[in-house]
Amino acid sequence: MFLSGGMAAMNLMLAANALGYGTNMISNWYSDVPEGRAILGLAPHERVVGFVHIGSYQGPAPERPRPDPAKLYADYSGPGVG
Repeated sequence: MFLSGGMAAMNLMLAANALGYGTNMISNWYSDVPEGRAILGLAPHERVVGFVHIGSYQGPAPERPRPDPAKLYADYSGPGVG
């Protein structure tokens, strides 16, 4: 069911883009903290897929600092891999 929410959000974004609007989806980093969950009135079993932002498009957003990908993932090369 969680994946279905993501697909619905993507379709919403594609439809808005087709109409000439810009879209952006932000997920998890502020939707899964206790303060954010309380503001949204979420029950313990409820999860947020993400927040879709739709607005006028004025060109690409300026680049922002990005985390080092090497610090975000690990490579599993155990037995039977590769």
